[in-house]
Amino acid sequence: IPFTDFIAARREFDAFAVGGYLFAQPATSAAGTPPSILLLQRAMTDSMPGCWEGPGGAAEPDEDRSLLDGLVREVAEETGLRVSRIVELVAVDVWTHTRRSNGEQIRIAKYSFIVEVHEAMKRENDGTCRAVSMEEMPVTLAAMEHQAFDWALEEDVRDSLQTGRGKYQLPLPSMGHQGPNILRAFAMFEEQQKRALIC
Repeated sequence: IPFTDFIAARREFDAFAVGGYLFAQPATSAAGTPPSILLLQRAMTDSMPGCWEGPGGAAEPDEDRSLLDGLVREVAEETGLRVSRIVELVAVDVWTHTRRSNGEQIRIAKYSFIVEVHEAMKRENDGTCRAVSMEEMPVTLAAMEHQAFDWALEEDVRDSLQTGRGKYQLPLPSMGHQGPNILRAFAMFEEQQKRALIC
C-alpha cells in the first residue's frame, strides 16, 4: 500500500515505526541447536542508552514509498544487511511519545516483522547455496545509533525480561514492548521451522 494511503487510513496515529527480527544459527550448529536473534545495543549518547533491541526505526513518508520500504531501509541503515524477504508480522505496538523539543505528545504505531536477508545465503563455487552462520553475517552498525550487536538466545532474552538483571537491558514496555515481542518472534520462527520440516 502506498505510504500516503496507509497513513490516511490510520489518522489516529501521528507517526509510524518499523522493526525487523532476523534469525541465524551458529557455525557449529547441530540438530536441535536453538536459533539466535540479532539484537543491537543502543549508543550511550542516544535515547534509551545501552538498551538492546532489534533493528528498526521511524518510517519516513517523504522517503519511503510504503511502510515495508521503511522496514527495508531501516534494517539496511542499522545493520548493513539487505532484506530479501519479509516473512511475517510479529506485533503492532502503540504508545504515546513526548517530543523533547516542544513537549508535544504524539501517538506512534510500530509494526515489527520477521525478516530474511540476502547475506544469509552464500553461493558456493560449485553453484550450490548454503545458509550462512551468524558468525559469518557481515553486520555493520551505524555508530551514532548502536554501539554493539549480539546474536541472542531465547533463554537469555527471557531471563533478561523476567529478572531485569539478565544479559540484555531491554527498553521499557512503554516503548514498543521489545522483550515480549522478541519472545513472540522466537515462537513464530520456531513454528515456521517445524512447518518447513513437515512440508
